[in-house]
Amino acid sequence: MPELPDLTALLSIVEERSEAADPLSRLTVAEGVLSELEGVGDRLLGYLVELARAEGCSWSDIGDHLGISRQAAQQRYGRRWSSLTVADLAQSGAFDRYTGRAKQTLERAEAHARRRGATAVGADHLLLGILDDPQTLAVRAIAAQGADPAALRADLEQQLTEGPGSPATLPIGADARRALQAALVETAELRHNYVGTEHMLLGLLREKSIGLLRERGVMLEPTRAAVRSALEAILRAREG
Repeated sequence: MPELPDLTALLSIVEERSEAADPLSRLTVAEGVLSELEGVGDRLLGYLVELARAEGCSWSDIGDHLGISRQAAQQRYGRRWSSLTVADLAQSGAFDRYTGRAKQTLERAEAHARRRGATAVGADHLLLGILDDPQTLAVRAIAAQGADPAALRADLEQQLTEGPGSPATLPIGADARRALQAALVETAELRHNYVGTEHMLLGLLREKSIGLLRERGVMLEPTRAAVRSALEAILRAREG
């Protein structure tokens, strides 16, 4: 069985990272190492919760297994579940049904969050990632409602604030997670076996994540109608 790092190994890490030899400097470095270990531990538990939920386990199931309530299970693991990154979720299989363009959208969203110094990938970064590719069904659905995707993107960029700087391990924020979960609901309701950028946009609208979309006249039901119309046109073109 693989062994966890022991005290000697951790002290070695502290010594290697310490620029000064005095004990107070080493203590400061050790605090940083401890913080990193706690972060990895949170991601470990969050990752395993993600796998359990992907297998159909509810928060109630997790709570019953631990002998605690559903609410207590969410309180214990919710924060850790929210510490997962795009890469963590991809490794867990959460994005297996995502199209190539949808996966690229997630990568761009993370890049936008880092560019802005954000502490998490937010719903606004997801929308920026979507708007980066004008050829997607999502952007076409926005344009079908009379909104200018380029102007929407410019307004969104203007609204974003500069953050204090992104951590090395950048989690997906709560609003973005809710939007991605809502995208899965939209996928099921449309009876699709994949998740595309159009479902991500519908997830953002379903969760009312970004007020700017509504301000520009981009609404949930018209977006669904535009997506259905575009898909029907694609099918007709293939049959023809």
